[in-house]
Amino acid sequence: MGLFGNKNTPSNQTKDAIEQASSVDTEKQNTVHQDEDNDTALPAMPAAVITIDPVVERRVLRKLDLRVPTLMGFLYLLGLLDRSNIGNAYIAGMKEDLHLSGNRYSWLLTIFYIAYTLFEFLALMWKILPPHRWAAISVMGWGIFATCQAAAQSWEGMMALRFLLGMSEAAFGPGTPYLLSFFYRRHELGLRIGLFFSAAPLANTFAGALAYVITSGHSKLANWRLLFLVEGAPSLLAAFLAWFFLPDHPASARFLNDEEKKVARARGLRKSGAGERVTGIDWKDIGRTLLDVKAWITAVCCAPLILERMY
Repeated sequence: MGLFGNKNTPSNQTKDAIEQASSVDTEKQNTVHQDEDNDTALPAMPAAVITIDPVVERRVLRKLDLRVPTLMGFLYLLGLLDRSNIGNAYIAGMKEDLHLSGNRYSWLLTIFYIAYTLFEFLALMWKILPPHRWAAISVMGWGIFATCQAAAQSWEGMMALRFLLGMSEAAFGPGTPYLLSFFYRRHELGLRIGLFFSAAPLANTFAGALAYVITSGHSKLANWRLLFLVEGAPSLLAAFLAWFFLPDHPASARFLNDEEKKVARARGLRKSGAGERVTGIDWKDIGRTLLDVKAWITAVCCAPLILERMY
């Protein structure tokens, strides 16, 4: 007799599969449980206190760390290169070729963040589409627009491309913590999100040197155009990495064996009462977020960082 009842629902099937794993033990408890993260399960059905073999759990974490935040950080690094290389292009001849007099260059910097701000709602697509597809679409989008900057013939054309670049990148970065929450528990997320965002200073450490190498040659193509081509093309290729190698949730992680997948699902059950990814948009969640003072405090703290990058 199943611990969670006899109804053959997907949720019950997930829990039954978890119970069969030798590295996962369950014990029937009250309708709501809490673990050391103070993550409370949903009270829709009798829940369980789930005990997981720590050796297997550490192995699962190592595999997740090598694949999920690492791949996402690499994609984010490519996006940072594509958004910031305009400064190196400016001093490599773009200023003269596009006649960037007055405050035209400043507008090329500003228009990116205007689009980035206006289109951050696209991060909701992480809940609607499978994450590997949305990540691939986003990366392919900014790769196309970043590369097309090499063909810009006027300030107006470059403005349009910078706007589209900001729109594409807004669809990726803000949704990454949400994706990582499928794989990690609350006390584990901080480190992984920090490692993801560490791609920003990492990109800055070699962006200038890379741009110098690209623009110091004697190509028939203008050096600044070559810079956009060389640094934009990797994003086009990386989109295929996201499509084929980024898992949507632990159950779809091909690098985990069956036992490890069951442990990963059990971690999800112990955290939130749901072993699989929940799709769709809950407008009540959006409303609660907009009314949460912590979200606004975070936004105010981050605003100076964005302003510093714009000027």
